Amino acid sequence: MLSPQILTKGTDTAALEADRLVITTAATRKEIPLAVVHEVRRDSETSLTVVLTDGVTHSVTGGNPTATALFHTALDAALPEERDPAGSSLVTVEDDPGAIPWPKVFAWGALFVAAYAGYVWWTAVAHGGAMAVLAFFAAFGTLIGLLGVFAVVSNLRDRWTLHRRGITVRATADHYPNGKRSQYYTFTDTHGNEYSQHASSNTTPHIHVVYDPQAPGRHVQRKWLPLLITQYAFGSLAALGVLALGLWGVLAPYV
Repeated sequence: MLSPQILTKGTDTAALEADRLVITTAATRKEIPLAVVHEVRRDSETSLTVVLTDGVTHSVTGGNPTATALFHTALDAALPEERDPAGSSLVTVEDDPGAIPWPKVFAWGALFVAAYAGYVWWTAVAHGGAMAVLAFFAAFGTLIGLLGVFAVVSNLRDRWTLHRRGITVRATADHYPNGKRSQYYTFTDTHGNEYSQHASSNTTPHIHVVYDPQAPGRHVQRKWLPLLITQYAFGSLAALGVLALGLWGVLAPYV
């Protein structure tokens, strides 16, 4: 049996399944039954137009001409002999709440880079090249420190949530098909769903994992309390230290 073809362009995909075409973008998932597809036109080397039986069109874009041509051929061959005139009324479009809003991410990233470049340039003009070099590296230190503090706070929040309502289970060391140990342990929640817990420092066949029954994706390895206190103390000091040094470097030219 041939594997279903998937046409990709960036983060967008078009998957040819048994009875439907599934088009996924950064924010939506669109399912088009093959029975409502009238024809598929090749507009360019890397773009297709899917025409439905009621005349509504949908665009599909590929990453290269070869993949687009083969996808076009496979889609044409998969179309049934009898078509449904209902057309777009049978097409379902759903928002993907977990999708990453890449346009916004890139926009905020571009804004950050512009602000960062402007800050370094202004520091160079106002306080000289040496201070500009200091500001250039200090901004990265500030960002790393902020991310470190955020990670510690987020992890502490998860630990507190799991302390209040977590369920402890035994997780078993996972192995690759060749028998080699992986860095993960697997466990199953009360609904039979399997999850993996990263624990690269362990060599035992089993560990204890605490997970949130309301959100099983939130889980941590249970550890000895003095060890946890030590880890969080040093982690917090390191993150705050990097943040303090970064802020000192950022503010030094203006103090």
